[in-house]
Parts: sequence; C-alpha cells; structure tokens
Amino acid sequence: MSDSNPVYEVSPGDVDEVIRAVRLCLTGTEVPAKLTWKFGLFDAWANRVFLGKIAPHLLAIRLAAEAGDVPAVITADNALGGGEHTTAAGRAWLGKQRGAKHLEVLPHLATAVGAGQSAGEFHTVLALQAHTFHVAHLPMLQAALYCEWRAARPDEKSVLSIEEFLRRSRSVMSQFPALIASHVPATSNSLASR
Repeated sequence: MSDSNPVYEVSPGDVDEVIRAVRLCLTGTEVPAKLTWKFGLFDAWANRVFLGKIAPHLLAIRLAAEAGDVPAVITADNALGGGEHTTAAGRAWLGKQRGAKHLEVLPHLATAVGAGQSAGEFHTVLALQAHTFHVAHLPMLQAALYCEWRAARPDEKSVLSIEEFLRRSRSVMSQFPALIASHVPATSNSLASR
C-alpha cells in the first residue's frame, strides 16, 4: 500500500479485521447496554447521526490524540453531546482504566472528567483507545458503528455476529472511505495507513 493513501485499505467485509478492531478498541470494557441509537431504522439513524456527527467526532479525537492536543480532545468531547447513556458508559470505562500507565491521552481526559471539565463520552474514549492500540481509521469507525448496533440489542439472547452486522451495515460503511479522506489530512497518511 502506498503511503500517499490516507485510507486504511481493509475490506468492509473483512470480518477478522472488524473483530480485531472491536477487541482492541474495547480493551477494558464491553459494549454498553445503551448508546445513542435507540429505535427506528439503523441505516437511517447511521446516515444521519453516525456519519453526520459521531464518525467526524471519532476522527477529530484521533487527530487530536495523534498531535497530543489534550485541550482539543476535551473540547471535542464536550461538543459531542451524545447523551446520558454515552456519557455514563464513557465515564465508567475511564474509571476502569484508572492508573493505567501505558495510556497517553486517556489519563488527561479522565482528570478533566473528574474535575468537571469534560463530559467523558464513550466515543471519545473509544477513539483514544484506537489511537493507543494503533487501530486505523476505517476499523475504528467500523468498531464504533458495531458498538452502536450491538448496544441497541442488549436483550437478545444470542450473540449477534459480526457477519450479520457487516451485512446489515454495508451501505453505511461504504461511505467511510470518503468520510475519512475528507477529515484526515495528508500529513496523517502514515498513521491512517497502519
């Protein structure tokens, strides 16, 4: 793969890569029982809310983390406004990571949350985890979308497969490469292509 390509080229149907991204992004926690998608058609919600608000937020957090810009992370975290479920899930996740020395930006976010200066949104923590564990942009977005999809189904007894998620969300995920290309500057090419 060329270093000039800002999009990590993984097939949207690459089950193993999505599973890997979900595991790495969720290190230290599980998919919460509730996030932002509550009801209605998943594609309609994903096109409106995920692509319009959450995905750009995830990419902005990643870029701020790559630059070590903690104030930008805090500003973006406060701007997301994901709601009480995403804030509760993010804060609980941060609480589980207390004292983790390997993390770069997450402890700063946790301090800001503890001081009442930052919301502590789930998607902010997920993007910082993706940065910490070198999960590329595309798999990070796939993992975040999977979390939303899975969180809206907490009562289902069977484990929902990644394959089913990929099948149902194909049209939404087909828009990720263009979104990444429009939000990730050329200077981040080497980080985007990992």
